[in-house]
Amino acid sequence: MKNFYLAVPLALAMTGCVDSAPDIQLFNAFIPDASCAVNQSGLASSGGSLDLSTSGRYLAAFQVRNSLSTQEVVVGEAPVTGGGDESSIYVNNVELNYETQGTGPTLRSDVYPYYFNLPANATQSSSAVLDLLGANASADLAAYFGGGGTAPVSVVVRLKLIGKTVNGKSTESNEATYPVTFYHSGFTCQAGTQLVPTGPCGLPGGQDGFPPECTEPEET
Repeated sequence: MKNFYLAVPLALAMTGCVDSAPDIQLFNAFIPDASCAVNQSGLASSGGSLDLSTSGRYLAAFQVRNSLSTQEVVVGEAPVTGGGDESSIYVNNVELNYETQGTGPTLRSDVYPYYFNLPANATQSSSAVLDLLGANASADLAAYFGGGGTAPVSVVVRLKLIGKTVNGKSTESNEATYPVTFYHSGFTCQAGTQLVPTGPCGLPGGQDGFPPECTEPEET
């Protein structure tokens, strides 16, 4: 299994149908463990929740594959050796849109940089760990809860990967949807203690079934 990991701070059971196979295909989502390992042999996640009191990121690992056929890279009349692949895709952005369910604030869309190479032989067992909470939506939620909002905010996140093929053709994935409920429990650690990185990929707890925990800070 190949995992592509998010390199910067700044991703579902797939719902809906794909009219035609896009170059980049997103499938089921799985929640990574504290070490960022992704177990695709278990049940896919159909949605989740995030306590913004303890964590500002919602991470999910999406199965991803390249649907293009493998082709040789040819310069002049000779194929380039060394594993060249004209059908490789270079992903460079994640596009996020939000649809609020019921009452709650409208969350602004976002695009953030995310870089990895998706070769033509990448299968559905490959996965990309993505953050579903963009900077704009995070600010909107902070304004809502900071301004006195108390009700949880349920949204459907609409996600796409954007990239280019080796020959410069722009391409994108199918749109995947994933529901997330954001809330603010007010959880804090007592003075002299700190949050333990027990959540997905070493983040604090508060996402899905990862409860927040506090511990004494390490001595330096």
